[in-house]
Amino acid sequence: MSRSPKLLDIHIYGDNVLRRKAEPIGEIDEELRRYAEDLTHTMYKRDGVGLAAPQTGVSKRIIVVDPHWSQDGKSREPLVMINPQIESSAGETETEEGCISVPGIYARVTRPSEISVSFTDLSGERRSMKLSGYPAVVVQHEHDHLNGILFVDHLGTIAKLKVKRKLKELERTAVNGVNLRGQE
Repeated sequence: MSRSPKLLDIHIYGDNVLRRKAEPIGEIDEELRRYAEDLTHTMYKRDGVGLAAPQTGVSKRIIVVDPHWSQDGKSREPLVMINPQIESSAGETETEEGCISVPGIYARVTRPSEISVSFTDLSGERRSMKLSGYPAVVVQHEHDHLNGILFVDHLGTIAKLKVKRKLKELERTAVNGVNLRGQE
């Protein structure tokens, strides 16, 4: 019997789970595959191009990305990365970033424009790929989540001052270190 993927709650700025270094994943079992399906479903439902497990309250090293997807008809090609590692980076690019865990805040972030990343896929195979441009940025953004880093941490002093008030408002809504955006 096939199951429908679940829409996961999104943890937002002020939640402690977003600041923790996520744990490596050992075994790739059916439970992890179901979770990856839920993570992917949630990314699309929340209109994202990437989502990391800590954003759903799970402190594990798994992300899903689909940088070419948008709601204007582009086909879905999600890539699940388990225990991803950025092996090398080069160049520099500045793009506007936002994050469903930091709602309402967008800012220009400078990152390497090319990366080489290795990861394990859902079949347990270790893979490597080189990415450049927007796909490289998306993977770096999600990879940061696995290390407790948010895109706002990359901002310079002036840019940080511009978003400080909004960040404080988000932080104030956290209850016992947990800040959820529930299912709508």
